[in-house]
Amino acid sequence: MAPGKVLYPSVFTVDSKMGPPPLPLKPGRRQRRDVIQTLLVILVCVALCGMAVEACFIYHLFTSKENSTPPDEPLTGMRKQEKEHAAPPKQKPHGEMKPPKPMAHLTTGMKPVNGVVLWHENHNFFLYQVKHKANEGKLIIEKEGYYSVYSKINFEVDSILISHSVLRVTHRFLGNEIPLLQSTRLRLKLTTIDSSYLSGVFHLYKGDAVFVMVKNGTLVLSNSAENYFGLFMV
Repeated sequence: MAPGKVLYPSVFTVDSKMGPPPLPLKPGRRQRRDVIQTLLVILVCVALCGMAVEACFIYHLFTSKENSTPPDEPLTGMRKQEKEHAAPPKQKPHGEMKPPKPMAHLTTGMKPVNGVVLWHENHNFFLYQVKHKANEGKLIIEKEGYYSVYSKINFEVDSILISHSVLRVTHRFLGNEIPLLQSTRLRLKLTTIDSSYLSGVFHLYKGDAVFVMVKNGTLVLSNSAENYFGLFMV
């Protein structure tokens, strides 16, 4: 090197510490990465749309509940439920409940006609799947089965021998009435008022009729607790 001259470094220098430049991505990998990114974006959009729809349903549900509550009684769902539980159960109107089986009950009998007691259909009577022939004093069976038949009579004695009976008429047997229950007694006391009660269980067929008969006695027209006649399926 000559004195007085300035030396400049060479333009071409080599750095031994640097590595080779990265290779460009292959076309297949770049396309796969773009597809994955697109799918992720679509899934995120679908999730956001689902959350928005769910929020709309919840808002609609709450607004409908608020509109159903009267303005003068702002109750929440829990308080409204507590109020419903605290309220007493509604009672059914009288007369709606039907008995589970056929039955009949007649009260306040009229004066006997040829010994047969006739009955009023007043507010104390009821009939269910049993017919009543008022002009004959008979109860007509509509459904075959075992029935408990009962009768109570309060009457004025006209003779020493008095009789109270429940009879049956059926198409299965020819002839006269068939006695089911009967009470015959002698009047030993000087009293002129007497009462008799009869009851029993019998197998009755459809179309059979039962009625009450009193002999040598006049029915005392009293309240429904003294004179009644009825039956029910057991």
